[in-house]
Amino acid sequence: MRLPYKIGYAVTMVWLVWIVYGYMNYDSITDRDLLPIVLWSAVLGIIILPIYFISVLLYYVYKRAQNKE
Repeated sequence: MRLPYKIGYAVTMVWLVWIVYGYMNYDSITDRDLLPIVLWSAVLGIIILPIYFISVLLYYVYKRAQNKE
């Protein structure tokens, strides 16, 4: 169970760095027309990352329940 969570945490950290970078460099981001990419990545991260962590948790709960039977 550790590897999927480590992958998820790494992706979350990269996502957070990208969002913070976009926020801190707002002027240069808008000059280079990258604002829609930053906004879409923020929205997708808010949606996809919780789904990923919940699905990993449910998979391991299901797998554990199957091993107990």
